[in-house]
This record gives sequence, structure tokens and C-alpha cells, in this order.
Amino acid sequence: MKHAGAQRTRPMRVPFAAEFRATELNYGREIWGETTNLSRGGCFVRTSQSFPQDTLVLIEINNCGVRFVTDARVAYALEREGMGLSFLNVPGNQLRVLEEWLFSPVVKQAAQPSGGTTE
Repeated sequence: MKHAGAQRTRPMRVPFAAEFRATELNYGREIWGETTNLSRGGCFVRTSQSFPQDTLVLIEINNCGVRFVTDARVAYALEREGMGLSFLNVPGNQLRVLEEWLFSPVVKQAAQPSGGTTE
């Protein structure tokens, strides 16, 4: 039951496809990919390579000429599939970009389950 309660408090994720780049903060290594979903707290990115769990990265998400940049931590990595990222210390101007994407009518419509409501 504890696990189910934790899921209810997690930010709502919405489908979101955009270009993605992560740069490892300690060594400068870069990984490119595409986001598959997005929330106020993080995202999942499809990549052919992943950084290890807990790696600190600077991420950049580009969508239709708009760029979102923030620090993140690799929450989990799935070999040859991608990574789940948790955003860290999102600057105020970047938070506005993120919220615009999350609350866009197009994104909200895509996130709504058929016959149901969003969280």
C-alpha cells in the first residue's frame, strides 16, 4: 500500500516528444535522444546509451524552437532504452517554459485517458 500512495503524490506525466541533450556535469560527456513524457518533476528520455543512476547532468530539451535548460539527476537507467530524470533547481524562467508545455491544450488533450479525466 505504501507504494500506491507514493504514486498518487508523483507529478502528472504527459506524453511529450522533443529533442533532448544531456551533458554529464563531472566529465562533459553528452548523450542525445528524445523525450517521451514530461512532468513538473522530471521526464523520461529515449536514448541508445544512458548515464548511471544518480549521475548529475545539465539537460536541454528543444521543442518547436523553444528551449528548456536545467540541472537533473538520473533517477534510473534502462539499458538501451533510456533514462528517467529528476529535475533539480529549475530556474524561474525555465519553470515558466516547462509549465507552458505541461498546460498547453494540445498536451493536456493527449494526456487525457480515453473516457477519463486527468489527475
